Amino acid sequence: MRSDKQQSIKLRKTGLSYNQISTLLKIPKSTLSCWLKNVSLSKQAQNKITSRTNGTAIAKLIERNKNQTVIAQNRHKNLRELGRQESIKLLSNPLFLAGVSLYWAEGYKQGAFGSKWKSIDFANSDPEMIKLMLLFFTSFFDLKKSEIKIQIMLHDLNGADSAINFWHKLTRIPKENFIRTCSSLSRASLQKRNKKLQYGTIHLRVNNVKYFFRLIGWIDGLKDKLI
Repeated sequence: MRSDKQQSIKLRKTGLSYNQISTLLKIPKSTLSCWLKNVSLSKQAQNKITSRTNGTAIAKLIERNKNQTVIAQNRHKNLRELGRQESIKLLSNPLFLAGVSLYWAEGYKQGAFGSKWKSIDFANSDPEMIKLMLLFFTSFFDLKKSEIKIQIMLHDLNGADSAINFWHKLTRIPKENFIRTCSSLSRASLQKRNKKLQYGTIHLRVNNVKYFFRLIGWIDGLKDKLI
């Protein structure tokens, strides 16, 4: 048997990978694959190879996730800047100005500052304000009402059906787009309150990352104009 083949077998039995043996002995991996495919390995050697393989796979996965995160961050930054530039012309529109201002005050923004959830979410209990925000969303995004989700927050879940009917009639958003209704107060807190919002507070949600960052850019543009 060739001495280099004997050496490669010995090294393989210690738990070295094909890559490591190829580097040490200057033998192509294709040759090693042929020589070593039937070599019996001890449990210790198998565990060593498996551990190294798993570690390499995990390291590659971590590196890939880091790269994907950087790519996503750059894409979000570009979308936000696009929104800021768009706002320069749009802020003269009263509906646009009102919608951006209201979202700045009442909308979810943490997704632009580190939170993993990056979707539009506007919450309020005022029916007229909800109608205005729906008009704002559908006017300035390529968005249909059927793409908007609603979640109702109620003090008393006994009124859930009535609240769903009320907001469905007001918004004309399909009932199948209504997310599970939630209670916003514990029983103890509820007993202490005399005034309740009959139809609760609703969240208008649009699960679209591109729209979210454009909207954050619009807010940036409003800040540039006013502050």
